[in-house]
Amino acid sequence: MNARTLRLRNSTLLFVACVCLAGCDTAPPPELSDRWARRVVPFEQTWRRESQIPKKPQESPQMVLWELSELEPGTTPSAEQEAWAKDFVEACYRAALENGWYDFKKGLGDGYQLMFQDRRHYENREFILDDRVLDAQRPEFLMYYGTPKGKRLSGFMFYVDKPLARGPQPGGNLSIWHYHVWKRALCLRNGLTSVGISDESGGCKEGTPSHRSPEMLHVWLIDHPEGAFTTSMMIKPTLFASLVDQRMKDRPETKVAADDD
Repeated sequence: MNARTLRLRNSTLLFVACVCLAGCDTAPPPELSDRWARRVVPFEQTWRRESQIPKKPQESPQMVLWELSELEPGTTPSAEQEAWAKDFVEACYRAALENGWYDFKKGLGDGYQLMFQDRRHYENREFILDDRVLDAQRPEFLMYYGTPKGKRLSGFMFYVDKPLARGPQPGGNLSIWHYHVWKRALCLRNGLTSVGISDESGGCKEGTPSHRSPEMLHVWLIDHPEGAFTTSMMIKPTLFASLVDQRMKDRPETKVAADDD
């Protein structure tokens, strides 16, 4: 091979390499879809596109909560989505029973601890960091409500695996995720776990400041009047007590652990 041919071949290879670097395997990922969003706290009925959520810093109230869905509001879940929702709720019931989590003390013993500035969400930091999503055997949070008879399990809460990840919706509009926006930034360890409030300058001694939480999904293990995946935590104590009583009648296997304070 003469020198001229060698130079020509090398030039051609260099050109092909440059084209591939520009577009063969490094093409930018497709843009994320513009999901539907609705403010839940304070509540508003109207859905809007996620891109229409105000970008300005939150001022009043101190915290707002947004629900999000890939699907247009009012979209009827498919048979497959309804089946997934039913099966997943049942999987969560089984996981709670198998792990003994109807017993509050067992939940604590398994590493769940009260979330920062919260009364009902108990987090498992190992599960938060395990990169699993919607694993019924490893819920990131257990939700316990206080009653005159002690703490009672109301359900699970699941997290995404990355701070800005989008929650999957295998249940369609039955499985709508939500996130919080705060006026004053909270300090998040690994962008996921709340460990404090930012100081006056906006800094954190531990974690990094964020005005937005990761996305999360509730799964209720009581017959919540708004559905098994509803975002709402507002349940009157008398109603909650009656829902727990009804669960123990319908599912006697939960009664022993629930009555063991």
